[in-house]
Amino acid sequence: MSPKRIKDYFQNQVQPGEWPLLLASFAYFFFLLCGYFLIRSIREQMGVVAGVENYHWLFLGTLLVTIAIQPVYGAVVSRYTRRQFLPYIYGFFAMVILSFWLAFQAWGQIPLLARAFFIFISVYNVFIVSVFWSFMADIFDKAQGKRLFGLIAAGGSTGGIVGPLLGVLLAERIGALNLILVSFFCMLLVLVMLRVLHSHANDSKQDPTAPMGGSAWEGIKLMGQSNLLKQITLMTLLATLLGAFLYTLQGIYVSDYFQGTDAQTKAFNQINLITNVLTLFFQTLLTPYLLQNVRIPKILAILPTLLVIAFALIGLVPIMQVVLAGIIVQRSGAYGIMKPPTDWLFTGMDEQIKYKFKNFLDTVIYRTGDTAAQWIVKGITMITRNIHVLAAIGVCLAVAWVMNAYKVGRLAEQHSRTTKP
Repeated sequence: MSPKRIKDYFQNQVQPGEWPLLLASFAYFFFLLCGYFLIRSIREQMGVVAGVENYHWLFLGTLLVTIAIQPVYGAVVSRYTRRQFLPYIYGFFAMVILSFWLAFQAWGQIPLLARAFFIFISVYNVFIVSVFWSFMADIFDKAQGKRLFGLIAAGGSTGGIVGPLLGVLLAERIGALNLILVSFFCMLLVLVMLRVLHSHANDSKQDPTAPMGGSAWEGIKLMGQSNLLKQITLMTLLATLLGAFLYTLQGIYVSDYFQGTDAQTKAFNQINLITNVLTLFFQTLLTPYLLQNVRIPKILAILPTLLVIAFALIGLVPIMQVVLAGIIVQRSGAYGIMKPPTDWLFTGMDEQIKYKFKNFLDTVIYRTGDTAAQWIVKGITMITRNIHVLAAIGVCLAVAWVMNAYKVGRLAEQHSRTTKP
C-alpha cells in the first residue's frame, strides 16, 4: 500500500472534528497497556516459579478476589458519576501498584508476596481494560465505533509493543522489580489523559451530574433479562476457556524448553512483542475494514474458526513452534479481531449495561472461564498427560464458539434494528 493510499485511508476513517477525541483515547489506552505490559512478564515469570502445576490455585485466587471486588465496583459506579468514579478506580490501582513496589523493596520476592502480585495483576488487567472500553462505548456512537474502535485499540497494542521493549531495555539497568515503579508512572499518565478526554468528550445522554443508580449486582440481573447478553456471556466463557488452555500450554512448553529466570522472561517478552505487532496490524487495517464492510456475525466467527484449525494442528503436530504459534494467533486475534467488534456491540446500549453488565462480564465471567479451564486442565492431566486429548477438547469448544459467535452477531443486528430512533 502506497503512503498516499494509507493517508487517504486514515482520512476516510476519521472525521475532522474527531481527531482530539481519537488522539486522547489512543494515548489513554497506550499508557494503560504500556504500564500493564511492563509488569506482565514479571507476573508470568512468578507464575512459572510458583509452578505450572499450581496455576489452578492461582487462578482460583484470582477469581475469588475478582468476585470480592465486583460488588465494591458496582457500589462505586452506582453512587458516583462517570467523571468521579473513573479517576477513583484508576487512582486506586495506581496506589496498589506503588504499594507492591514498596513491599518488594522491603521484603524481596518472598513466595507469599509473589503469589499476591500474580493475583493482583490478573485482576487488575481485566478491570482497567473493561472500564476503558465501557467509557469508549459511552462517548462514541455505533457509526463512530465502526470507524474508530480499531484505531483506538491500536493505541493499546502500541503500548503493548513499547512496554515489553522498555522491559527488555530497562530490566538489567534498573532491575526487573523497578519496572513496577515505571508502570506506576504510566498509570499517573493515564489519569492525565482521562482528564484530557473528559474535556473533549460529550457526556452520556443521561444526566452527567447524577449517579447511575441501581444495585451493585445489577450486571447479573441485566444478563438474566436479555438473550443477547446471555449469548455474549457464553461467548466470553468459551473464549476464555480456550485462551486459558493455550496459556497453560505456554507455561508447560516455556518451562520445558527455556531454563532459568532470564531465559523464561525473555521468551515471554518475545511472545508478547510478536503478538502485539500482529495485533496492531489487525486493529489499524483489517478490523476497521471488516467492521465497515462485513456483517458482524461473520466477523465474530473469524477467531473461533482460526482456533479450530490451531487446536487441530496442535493435536497433529504437538511441538513448541506450533503451540506458541497457536498462542500468538489466539492472543492477537482476541485483541485485534475479536475485541473491537465485541466492544462495538455495547455502543448505544443503556449505561447500566455498559458499565455494570460489561464489567461483570469482563471480570467475573472472564476469570470464571480462566479458573474453570485451569481446573479442567488439572483434571485431564491427572488422568492422562496426552496433549492430543487437550487438543481434541479445544477443537470441540472452538466449534461451539463458532456457532455461538454467529448467533451473537445475528442477535446484535436484531437489537440494532429495534433500537434505531
